[in-house]
Amino acid sequence: MNNKTSDKNSSTELGDRQTVSIISSSHLADENSLPLSEFEYALTMVNNAFQRWMVCCSNSANQHELSPLDILIIHNINHRERAKRIADVAFTLNIEDVHTVSYSVRKLQKAGLLQATKKGKDNYYSLTENGLEFCAEYRKIRDQCLMRSMEQLQLDSGLSDVAAMMRTLSGLYDQASRAAHSL
Repeated sequence: MNNKTSDKNSSTELGDRQTVSIISSSHLADENSLPLSEFEYALTMVNNAFQRWMVCCSNSANQHELSPLDILIIHNINHRERAKRIADVAFTLNIEDVHTVSYSVRKLQKAGLLQATKKGKDNYYSLTENGLEFCAEYRKIRDQCLMRSMEQLQLDSGLSDVAAMMRTLSGLYDQASRAAHSL
């Protein structure tokens, strides 16, 4: 097997067939870490495309000032129609900096999409009628623009497996973060 690495990609010859490994950082990829480098680049591309999609869908649902994090937070708070604390949202979305969630929640409140209810010492956040309408419109646009394409690709069963693997990998990255932090 012949491995060649360039700035943009790496090629591996397999008999008459040649596969191209697409990576973004050749200095991080060697023959042992090439699959990880491929995954990280693909994850970066998916993450950026997903964030762009969320903003475009939000704009189409008449919410033009929301960031990707704002959109994730409003959908998380809407999940199961249960009011949530900021700490719960941060934990569920695996966000370490609770202040970013706090800022986003205040922004969503100011936009009239969230409301707060005090229970004991904690504030619990839920969607206003405008917030519920936004989530419903977002879903309608998502179904129209994204779900139809997904159905044509027939990815449903395999996508659940990919999601499970990605959640497992998030744990490995968290563990590696703690290890790197202790160096």
